[in-house]
Amino acid sequence: MPSAVKVFLRARPIASASESFGVQADNKTVSVGLKKSEDAGIINNQQSSLTFKYDTILQNTSQDGVFTQCATEVVDNVINGYNGTIFAYGQTGAGKTYTMSGDTSNYQQRGVVPRAVHHIFREMDLRVEKEMVVRCSYLEIYNESMYDLLSDDVAAADNLTIVERDGQTKVKNLTKKYCSSEAEALSFFFAGEGNRATASHILNKTSSRSHCVFTVYLESRASGDGADKTTVSKLNLVDLAGSERTKKTAVTGQALKEATYINKSLTFLEQTVNALSRHEAHVPFRASKLTGVLRDALGGNCKTVMIACVWPDDSHVEETVSTCRFAGRVRTLTTNAVINESKDPNVLVRKYERQIAELKQELAMRDTFAGRAAVNYNDIGEVERQELNAKVRNYLTGETGVDDVPVETLKQVKEAFRQFKAVYTATRGDLEAELKKRPVGGGGAGGGGAGGAGAGEAAGVSGGGG
Repeated sequence: MPSAVKVFLRARPIASASESFGVQADNKTVSVGLKKSEDAGIINNQQSSLTFKYDTILQNTSQDGVFTQCATEVVDNVINGYNGTIFAYGQTGAGKTYTMSGDTSNYQQRGVVPRAVHHIFREMDLRVEKEMVVRCSYLEIYNESMYDLLSDDVAAADNLTIVERDGQTKVKNLTKKYCSSEAEALSFFFAGEGNRATASHILNKTSSRSHCVFTVYLESRASGDGADKTTVSKLNLVDLAGSERTKKTAVTGQALKEATYINKSLTFLEQTVNALSRHEAHVPFRASKLTGVLRDALGGNCKTVMIACVWPDDSHVEETVSTCRFAGRVRTLTTNAVINESKDPNVLVRKYERQIAELKQELAMRDTFAGRAAVNYNDIGEVERQELNAKVRNYLTGETGVDDVPVETLKQVKEAFRQFKAVYTATRGDLEAELKKRPVGGGGAGGGGAGGAGAGEAAGVSGGGG
């Protein structure tokens, strides 16, 4: 069933009230004031403000409040078998990494990723009727190259490719770590965080120089005698690098190159969203690694939430407008999420065994109600096979009638045919063996003697005539 992408706007706290950024009473609509150009003269028809509407505006909201409003529903859907994606977008320094990862030195300020991991393992403990297996991976897209942050040698992990299988997008050769506990899953996350590419500039001391996707894979199946259904789902937690105006960040050298790649990939992301919102025939998912990885999240089998982070300071009005416009277009997208059922052979075997047992019980009940004698619907054993063979032989020799050959079940019918064939094969073998025992020349000698007698008779008849 199609579902709309949910978009939440989170405003970074600022020292003084902003004159250009205002949230309306419904807490879903925001107005961004625009500065009119003085070059337009006395008659100036330029817009003085723009209005945008989202699912919720998060202003002065705690980390726990952000997770509860933005992420809880998606994480619960993933536990129930759907794919989910939560991604943060915005200008550099707007608080994307803080929203997704949080402050590692303060437990209360942890972000969406640690809280999502905690929520999953807590639900695993509560849902005792299910058996769940958790794995995780950490992908980095840096300067349009993909890196496996959980690999033993991150720099050497350059064999990653984006593939489409079973209608879903996957990254081939990406390391997936088994997680037996919340602590182990978080250890992998923080280990990957330590391998991320970051740099410092005027607007952000620890600016992310790459896009990162931490993915939690969940396999769930009913334990005991419950329904034999196995679901395989994944939760993508995406921290996008922030768009940069190099005039403001004043970066040079390698940082300038990184900013160029970041802005280029975000431009391709915007083009992809525009094509999807306009329902164009061609959508440029393959234009960049980022759009390829986010293909399912933007219009495929996924429940998607976007957290648009803005810096509502008057000096960042242009960046705020740009983020709000992009977030508005994302909000027009729809996805088609379905529960992902797995075709596990072991699960299917258990399911079929139970169905066979139930069918046997139904047949036995039918025989009882029909007043028939008890019929064995199980596999025919060796003793029963020998008895059936004897009855077939008696029927063939005429000692018994056809009604004495049991054909009450399909298994008995098939076994009767096998015994008929076995008796035929054995009888034919005995006949062939008996024929081989007879003398080969016996028939010829008898024929010769008869011929000699005939000749003598002929001679006597001839003599008498003389």
